[in-house]
Amino acid sequence: MENIKNIIFDLGGVVVDLRIRPSLEAFARLGLTPKGISLEDLSQNGIPRDWEMRPLMHAMDCGELSAEEFVGIMKGKSREGTTDQDIIDAFNHIIHLPKRRLEWLRELRRHYRVYLLSNIGDLHWQETLRQAAEHGIPLRECFDEVFLSYRLHMVKPDPRIYEVLIGQTGIDPAETLYIDDLPDNIKAGQEWGLVSHKIDCNALDRELPRLFPFLAP
Repeated sequence: MENIKNIIFDLGGVVVDLRIRPSLEAFARLGLTPKGISLEDLSQNGIPRDWEMRPLMHAMDCGELSAEEFVGIMKGKSREGTTDQDIIDAFNHIIHLPKRRLEWLRELRRHYRVYLLSNIGDLHWQETLRQAAEHGIPLRECFDEVFLSYRLHMVKPDPRIYEVLIGQTGIDPAETLYIDDLPDNIKAGQEWGLVSHKIDCNALDRELPRLFPFLAP
């Protein structure tokens, strides 16, 4: 880490834990039982590739589908009496942001420039902001800049999204640690010269103190 001056974090599965099962269970209570996915065998790590909601999430991440449109589609598939807020709450069960992550990010900013590069839609971003505020640590205290796919209309591993971040921040990729949990994203970062480090999904509590021993475990 001697030459590192900047850190880029992914959000889902890295800064934020992804809790898929509670979300699927909440949707099931609304009459949306996931097809082809066993709740009993469901892993907590990562979003199932065969989840029928995945294409809708991708469209939101790209900024092609608004939150209102997503809620409308899901309400049309749900049992009678389901409200907009029921859909939003079920969807946002995926997001879990521990306070310690925010404390770590704020501490890292004392030593490095810290950025966020996330494939995310508006609903999950607003929920992340809400949880951070609930912890009393707004995200503006944790990142120098944030780069969100739904605003940029491009998603990782599209090389253009890395180009935007590097160009806008002026960072030197060789001095920048990039942390993500998806191999394709890591490969794209490496192609831009970033010092890319893959971690397992939902494993930041284990990995970050190893990278930065001054962080309290």
